[in-house]
Order: sequence, then C-alpha cells, then structure tokens
Amino acid sequence: MTIKRAIFISLIALTLVAFPVQCLIEGSAENIAAVCLVMTSAIGVLLYVGVSDGLNTQPLSTMAILGYCVTTHLGALIVQTASWTPLISYLYSPLYTFAVIVFYQWIAILAHTAYRYFSSPKRSDTGFFRSLAGWIGLYRIPSASALWFMGSVGLASFFLSRSEGVVGKIGQAFNFLTWAPFLIPVFLREIGDSYCNARRSKFMLVAFTGAIGVLGLALNARQIMFIGVLTIGVLYLFAGMRSKELVTRKMLQKVGMVAILLAIVAVPLSNLATAMAIARGWRGKISPVAMIQTTYHIWRRPALLAAYRAETAAHSRYLPYDERYVANPGLARLVSTKFIDNSLHFAGTLKSDDAKARLLEVSGQFAWAVLPEPVLNRLHIKLDKEGLTYSMGDYLAYLSRGIPLGGHKTGSMFAQGQALLGPFFPILYAALCLLLFGVMDLLIIRHRDGPATICTLGMLEIWWYFNQGIHYEALHSVFAFFTRNLEQMILIYVIVFAMARVVQRNTNALLSVRKMPQWQQST
Repeated sequence: MTIKRAIFISLIALTLVAFPVQCLIEGSAENIAAVCLVMTSAIGVLLYVGVSDGLNTQPLSTMAILGYCVTTHLGALIVQTASWTPLISYLYSPLYTFAVIVFYQWIAILAHTAYRYFSSPKRSDTGFFRSLAGWIGLYRIPSASALWFMGSVGLASFFLSRSEGVVGKIGQAFNFLTWAPFLIPVFLREIGDSYCNARRSKFMLVAFTGAIGVLGLALNARQIMFIGVLTIGVLYLFAGMRSKELVTRKMLQKVGMVAILLAIVAVPLSNLATAMAIARGWRGKISPVAMIQTTYHIWRRPALLAAYRAETAAHSRYLPYDERYVANPGLARLVSTKFIDNSLHFAGTLKSDDAKARLLEVSGQFAWAVLPEPVLNRLHIKLDKEGLTYSMGDYLAYLSRGIPLGGHKTGSMFAQGQALLGPFFPILYAALCLLLFGVMDLLIIRHRDGPATICTLGMLEIWWYFNQGIHYEALHSVFAFFTRNLEQMILIYVIVFAMARVVQRNTNALLSVRKMPQWQQST
C-alpha cells in the first residue's frame, strides 16, 4: 500500500468510526443528523482530494479545500468524538451551522473543479504575473543560510509587533518569516544532503525551537510557539498525500513513535496553553522574565488549572457571548466551528432594515479602511480608522445582543455575506473562490515533468491557506488580502531574501579571503 492511500484510508476510517461512537455518546436525532451530515461531506471531500489530480496540479488550492473541511467540520467530528463529547454540544443551531458549512464547502469544490478544468497544469511562465514572480526570485530555492537569516529577522520582528501604532503593524508584517528555518528538513528531504549539513541544521533547529518557545512564554503569545509546528505538519501531510512510496515497517514504527510522543505531550501542552491564558492578565504589566516565571508557576499547579477551567465553563454559561466548544485550549483555535456558529446565530437575528443598513455601512467602512491614508485622501474619503478598533464578530454580536464592542471576536464571512446579500452571496463566494485559487496558483512552481511544487513563500503560508484560505473572518479581510496583504507579503519576502543573499555572498567572500595565504591577501 502506498503512503498516499494509507493516509486517505486512515482519515476515512476515522470518519466512519466516529459515527457509531457519537451514537453511543448521544443518540438524539439532532446529534445523529449532524454527524451524518458532517460524515457524508467529509468523506466526499477526502475522495475528491484523493482521487482527483489536484494535489499534483494545483496543490495549494487543493490543500485549502481540504483545510476548510478539517477546520470547520471534520476536525470537530474527530476531536469531539475523541473527547467523548456530542458533536452538537455548545452550538446554538448545530444542524443549520453544519448545513451552511457543508453548503459552502461544496460550492468551493465546484468552483475548484471548474478552475482546474480551465487552468492548464502544464509548465507556463508566459503569463505576466508568473513571469514577474519568476523575475523577482519568488520561485528560487533559498539556501539554508538564507532561511536562517529570514528566521532571525522574523523572530526579531515579534519584539516590534507588541508595540502600538505603525511600529507594531510593521513588526506583524514580518512575523511570517519566523518559520523559514523549519523548511530546512523539507528541502533536505527533496534535495538531499547536498543542500546543507543535515546534522548541524537539525541541532540548530532544536535550539531555534527552544528560543521560539521562550519568546512565546515571555510575550505570552501562543501562536509563536505552535505555528511553526503546524506549518511543518501540514507540509508533511501534503507530501504524504502525494507520495507513491510503499508503506514499510520502519515507517509505521516512526508514525507510532510520533503518535505516542504526541499522546504524552498532549496534556502538558494543554496545561501550558491554559497557564498562558491565566497569565495573560499580567501581559504588559511585568517583565518578560517575570512572565515566564509566572507562567511556569501556574503550569506547575494542576489544581489552579482545573479551577480556572471549571470557573470559565461555569461563567460562560451566563454570558451573552460564548466560545466554548473544544475543551482542549490548544485545539480550540484549530477548529472554527463555534465561531461560525456564533456569527450565524447573531446575524440570523438581524431582521430589521435598520440593523442591515448599519451592518452595510460598517462593512463599507472596513473595506475602505483597508486602503492607505494617502489613497483615501486622494479619493476624498473621510474615514476615522482609529474608531474601527473592533472585528466583524464584535459588530455582529453588538447588533444582535448589544454586547459592547471590543475583544476582536472571530466572525464569519458566511454570516456577514448572507445578512447583506441573502441568496446572492453564494454566487459572490464562488467568484471569490475562483480569484483565491488563481492567486494561490502564483505560489506554485510548474515543471515540464512531474507534479507542481510549492515555492518557499507558499510553504511559509501553507498553514494559513489550510486554516482559512477560503473562509475568512469577514468580507473586508478578502479585500485586504487582494489589495494589500498579498503584495506586502511578497515584497517583504523578496527584500529579505535579497538581503540574505547579499549577506551570504559577502560572508563567503570574506571566508575565502581568510583561507588565502598571507602573500595573496596583500596583493
């Protein structure tokens, strides 16, 4: 059996096993109906990804299709079943929520099918955008030293990203470079030992991972600690789903060891995430060293962690806004089902014309706020950007329940789009999917022989595409991606990559001079 077939059979088997287990957990008609809906959709998506040639011809967009499935309904089914929790628990309208999720999942698949049919999988660099991307070096393979340079710049940017104003935004824009060194094992696997010194690079990666962990604790930022691991995890999942190698006993042993290791660290990591949530109250009030010490002391007190979880669960029952769904705080942010459910629930209560008009007005303000201040001035548009310090999730909750703005609650473009456009939004969503697939295609490298590969920038962003590539928090987030975020990300990557090459060239020249005999250096 090939690795690809083994992965898809395992995922389908997990999905099928979840059905009888969920029936044992809760046999209500609503829960069984929700499980059947999720199970049918998930198996269909897995068959589409596994049987079609999308992973070879349009790998990034195909991973985005799979990621939507995993993060919205398949992940919820597996995680809730593993924790012995009904799939419908804590959701306002489970059947409606999963029906909406599945509906847009299959709109995306139909759009992807059409996109694959009309886009050529053959090597083509004649298009303007692909030619430009090749000219600026987007498709070049960076050396290991260049990846280390990028990672160092990204790691340093987190110190700036905690600042207010423009400085903080600049720092956040460079954060994605932090995970560049984690791509070294991927290039070692593809290119071989000629790429770099494998043993030294792996040792340095362990040290770099430790530095990231310390920084995450010091800044009380969980995303710093986990995104690199998630990026590599998705990349290896992608490689496995395309691999035609036969499964060997040695491979199974390695997978078993990884599974055992994950099972061992699951509880400590969950406790650490909870400890960081408790310590968040001191963020910005104490020094980074004190923050690490505080988090460690909390982590070492299981009774305090258990009391915090119980208090949070009890307190959330009486709040007008509740994000409870997945019990594990580490996995809670990887499953977006509850956030979509909240947004659909709040948007569904907006029946008056006044509420919809206010939502339309604020949606327009968010869209204009994407543009830089000089552009707005040129267009004679007056907009108070400082007043838009909330998210679309905040505003939907505010319109529905009068919940005060703030907190940056995660929203859903589906809820916002349906509230604004009604039955016309699915058409807009299909068009947006086609545009997003086309942009993702710019980050893949097509070859005359063999499947397409993902360029370095695409690898750095693969977790983002997997997690929310075709379902955003709000419609203006899609607009921001097309008009600003994509261009900004490419520009930053190209500039830092060019700087890394200059530094590497000068370093190599200096080292070659030092190796010369003294009489040659003087000449």
